[in-house]
Amino acid sequence: MFLKQVTNCLLFLTLICLPHTDAESIRADEGATVHLPCHSPPDDSVQVSVKWTENSATNKNICEWTGSSSSNCIPRFTLNRTSFTLSIENVQPSDSGNYSCKTTRIIPPPSLDNISNVTLHVAAHPDLSLQLLNSSNDTCVHLLCSLQGLNPELVNFTWSREGQRSLHPSTSYDMKSELHLCKPDWSDGDTITCHASYSNNQTQKSIQLTASDKGSDHTLFVTMTAKQLIIICSAAAGLILCIIIIIVVLCKCRKRDENGSIVFSNKVYENFSFAMSRQNTPSIAKAQTEECIYEN
Repeated sequence: MFLKQVTNCLLFLTLICLPHTDAESIRADEGATVHLPCHSPPDDSVQVSVKWTENSATNKNICEWTGSSSSNCIPRFTLNRTSFTLSIENVQPSDSGNYSCKTTRIIPPPSLDNISNVTLHVAAHPDLSLQLLNSSNDTCVHLLCSLQGLNPELVNFTWSREGQRSLHPSTSYDMKSELHLCKPDWSDGDTITCHASYSNNQTQKSIQLTASDKGSDHTLFVTMTAKQLIIICSAAAGLILCIIIIIVVLCKCRKRDENGSIVFSNKVYENFSFAMSRQNTPSIAKAQTEECIYEN
């Protein structure tokens, strides 16, 4: 019984010394600067220390100030030492969560703590993409417009050409829309724009249509000509290289004898040289015989 009364007294004192305010909810868009409020004493003569914490599995300390001239805060977070407001620059979706601001009265004693809770929700910027899909018909184009990075919801897609004429999409879904255009509804150089509207917000993206996007015959001819030129140059270089190798091999395999005639060291060329010498021997003997006859 005595322990129960002591426990109740301690709980009562804790509730008095650590008053909590209701959590405040703040919503912001990605990239903006937000200011998280904190409870501050009404009397400016009171000296307090301030500590901001992100309530997570690790309870990361964001910013801390003990009444000195400077405050210790992590990057992108700053503390206003007058109102104890925590400012977050370039807020990101990862910054979403619950934050707590604890103020401790140092002077006058006794010390008194107060905790303020804030919940931050950061909405990510959706990514609108517009791409040209392959089409079997060279006179038609197929465009796909899709919205990503946003919770599934109904998005209103509209299309325009050159910012003036409205085009009717072929098919539309919750997060994407498709558009088919065939000539004469589009021509080279036209700019097609996809507009996406959601939750009182609107974004758009444009693409310029060109003949090269459809793989025209001229583009194909230029591509084939380049390939043929590469093949011809490669064949010519290979032929020149083979000729150079043959010349080098012949130069290394031949030598001159004492009489100044060329003799090939290779067995094939030696046989060739031997055959040629036998063919020339009868002619020389015949010439010597004729010379002897004329002398007589």
